Amino acid sequence: MTMRRRDWLIGAGATAAGAAVPGVLSSVARAAERGAQTAETVDVAIVGGGLAGLNAAMVLTDAGATVRVLEADTRAGGRVRTADDIPHHPDLGGVQIGPMYARVRDVARRLKIELKPGAHVNAPYSYVMDGTLIPAKQWPQSPLNRLVGAERQVPPQAITGFYVERRTPFSTLEDWLKPEAARYDLSLAQWLAEQQASDEAKRLIRLSQGSTPLEDMAVLRMMQEATRSKIDVQRVSQQPEMQGKDVFERFALASSHVPGGTSRLVEAIVASLGERVRLGAKVRAIRMDGDGAEVRCEDGSRLRARYVVAAVPFSVLRDVQITPALAGEQADAVKRMPYHNQSQVWLRAKRPYWEDDGIEASMWTDGPFTLIRQQIESDGTRELMSVLAFGPNSRRLDQLPPAERGRLALEYIHRVRPSTVGKLEVVGTHSWELVPSVRGCSHQYVPGKVVAWSQAMAKPHQRLHFAGEHVRRLEVGMESAMETGERAALEILEKLSA
Repeated sequence: MTMRRRDWLIGAGATAAGAAVPGVLSSVARAAERGAQTAETVDVAIVGGGLAGLNAAMVLTDAGATVRVLEADTRAGGRVRTADDIPHHPDLGGVQIGPMYARVRDVARRLKIELKPGAHVNAPYSYVMDGTLIPAKQWPQSPLNRLVGAERQVPPQAITGFYVERRTPFSTLEDWLKPEAARYDLSLAQWLAEQQASDEAKRLIRLSQGSTPLEDMAVLRMMQEATRSKIDVQRVSQQPEMQGKDVFERFALASSHVPGGTSRLVEAIVASLGERVRLGAKVRAIRMDGDGAEVRCEDGSRLRARYVVAAVPFSVLRDVQITPALAGEQADAVKRMPYHNQSQVWLRAKRPYWEDDGIEASMWTDGPFTLIRQQIESDGTRELMSVLAFGPNSRRLDQLPPAERGRLALEYIHRVRPSTVGKLEVVGTHSWELVPSVRGCSHQYVPGKVVAWSQAMAKPHQRLHFAGEHVRRLEVGMESAMETGERAALEILEKLSA
C-alpha cells in the first residue's frame, strides 16, 4: 500500500515481468528498420481512454515503450465523468475512492491531485410501495410489507444483500476464481430458490434491478463484488472512530474524493501523457499479422503497433473488426456480454423537504425510478439528489428527450411525496447507454458463463490484450480498471523485452 507504484514498476515489477527498459526502447528501432509505411508506428496501441487504457499507457510509458491511446470520445475517462454543467459538479460515474484503492491513490499522489477525506453518503431511506410513502420505522409492521418471516425486518433496498452479500461463501479475493467456485455460477433466480427466498423477496429484488429478469443475472459476479466489499469493510471497521456507524457510513468516511470531481484526476493523467492520447479517434478495425498489428480509425487514419490493448467495453468492442477473428469463449464473451444501464435525473433541493414531513430524505420505490437518493456531502451540505432508473425501466426512460425525463421524475416524486412540491428543481440528466463510447453502466455475465468467460478474457488473443473493469480479477470499481490496465501492460512489457 505504501510502495511507490513507479518504483515498483521500474524495479521489482520490471524484474518480475522480465522487462528491461533498454529492451523495450530497442523495439522502436526495430519497428523503424522494418519500415512503417505511411502509418505512425508505436510499440503499443491502446483502444479506449478510460482508466484501464490510461493506466496501461502510464505503466508502458514509465518503462520506455512508445504508446498511443485512441479514444473515440472528445473526452477521456470512460465512466469516470464529472458533470461540470450541473451545480456542485456531481460525478456521473466513479466518485468514491475506497480506502484500498492503492493504484488510484498512488496515481493521484504522483500527479499531485489532492484527495480529501470522506465521500458523500445517501440520506436514510423511506419506502414507496403501491404509491404509498412508508417511513423506515413503520416498514416492519406495514401492511404493504409482504415479506415473510425474518425477511420482514429487512428494508427493500437491502433485501438483495440479505440473500446474496450476507450469504456469499468466499473469504478471500481469489476465491471466485478457484475451480470450486463453479458451483455458484448460477442465475440469481436459481440462487434465491436455493436460499428459499419468498416470492415477495424475489419480486423486490427484481424491482431493485429495474425489472431485469432474475434468470438473466449471474450471482457469481455479485459474490465477487460482495467479497471485495466485505473485506474492505472489515478492515475499516477495526478503526475506533468507526464504531457505532452503519456499514455505508463507515466506508464513506474511510474513503476519499477528488475536490471538484473525479474528472480532475483523469485530466491530470491525460496531461501527463500529452500527445500519446488522441481524442476523437474511433477505432473500426484491428488487423494482426506476424510482425504486429494495424489499427484503423473511422477517419481513415492508421496506426501500426507491435501490440494492442482493447480497453473498451465489449458493448463497443463487438463493433470493431478483429483479424484474425476471436474464437471460442472469447468471441462468445465479446458478442454476448450484457451491459446494464442506469438512467439518471439530477435534482437540486431548494428546501429541506425531509424536515417538513419528518420522513427519511431518500426513497426506494417500486415505481419507474427505483432509487431517489438525497446526497449528504462530506462537508455536510445536502442539496443534490439523484433519481435513478435501471434495466428495462431505464431504457424506456431513455427513449424520451432529457427534459421529459426530468419532468416525469418530478411528477412522480411530487405524487408520492407532496412535501417536495415547489422544493425541487431538475438540473441535469444522463444515461450511460446513450454514450456511444460506453453503451452501458456496468458489465454483467450470462449465468453459467462467469467461469468460462473470466478465464478466457484474462488471456491475450495473439497480439491483442484485454483491459477494463469487465476483465477484472481481484478488484472492483475504478481500482479494477486500473488493475486490468496494469496487468495488460506488464504482459506486453514481458513480450517486448523477450
